[in-house]
Amino acid sequence: MSFNLKYAIEASVFWSPADRVVSCGYKKAADEKELYKFLKRIEGIEGVEIYYPYDFKDVKIIKKNILNEGIKVSAVGIGFFAEPKWQNGAITSYDKNIRSEAIYLSKKAIEAASELNTNVVIFWPAHDGYDYYFQTDYQKKWDMLVESLKDLASLNRNIKLAIEYKPREPRTHQIISTASKALKLCEDCGEPNIGVVMDIGHAFLAKENPAEEICYLMNKNRLFHLHSNDNFGDWDFDMVPGSVHFWEFIEAFFWLVKLGYEGWINFDICPFREDSLKSCNFSIKNTKRIVNFVKNLDSKLLDNFIKNNDAISSYDYLWNEIKMSC
Repeated sequence: MSFNLKYAIEASVFWSPADRVVSCGYKKAADEKELYKFLKRIEGIEGVEIYYPYDFKDVKIIKKNILNEGIKVSAVGIGFFAEPKWQNGAITSYDKNIRSEAIYLSKKAIEAASELNTNVVIFWPAHDGYDYYFQTDYQKKWDMLVESLKDLASLNRNIKLAIEYKPREPRTHQIISTASKALKLCEDCGEPNIGVVMDIGHAFLAKENPAEEICYLMNKNRLFHLHSNDNFGDWDFDMVPGSVHFWEFIEAFFWLVKLGYEGWINFDICPFREDSLKSCNFSIKNTKRIVNFVKNLDSKLLDNFIKNNDAISSYDYLWNEIKMSC
């Protein structure tokens, strides 16, 4: 199988990771100069995902420090989540001033992506949700999302708006909570440059099988970007990929290869206590192991097992291949 995956690291890996217990963060955040030094020490990295305006305010500085070092910008994310003003929503805020600011930030991120030669903008509406029953107008917020996304998509047809869904956090419920809802939103918008980010960890939170959702999204040409991380299905701990869900990662990459995914895979991990550089290097190394393993499988044989609903033969074959590769 021919399959060339492009590997990127999210700049937030080098932010100061915090939680509700240690709100000051578990380690010192890397400054701009340190970030560029760290990126150059990650083996196999080709790109970095950055958030506007959290990771940069001046495109010229990014060009000088990242692009000139041979590292591409894999995607630009819209930063409307890390400040108190967004707490009741950004793109679906009932406050017209807040909503206008969220749309303005989104437009600036699209402009920055174009200038940085990337065609993917990450749209994660973190606070666009609710915490309690009888707290929100579900129809109104959905209509706001459709209206806003259609407007943003029309700004630059060469830029892909990639919707990152997530069931919960920071709200108890996010409006775009599953792959199917994200796909429904794409269809309601009716714009070819609106698609989906598959965050594998978010899929586990949503009790989804990533491989299954990948198939649905790719069938509709809506899988624009991938975030890779792992968790135990109870919280978004952003662990290194493949550390918990072994078989799920094998099957997900089997279908990515089979269906010919050509986008980036971005490691959206949060090493709270682990060494950040070591975690990045391991994430890439482990993913390359999975990709190489999957590429060497006899896909025709597996297809035959799948067509005959023969899961036992599939597992037996896979275990034998694992044994042979050790």
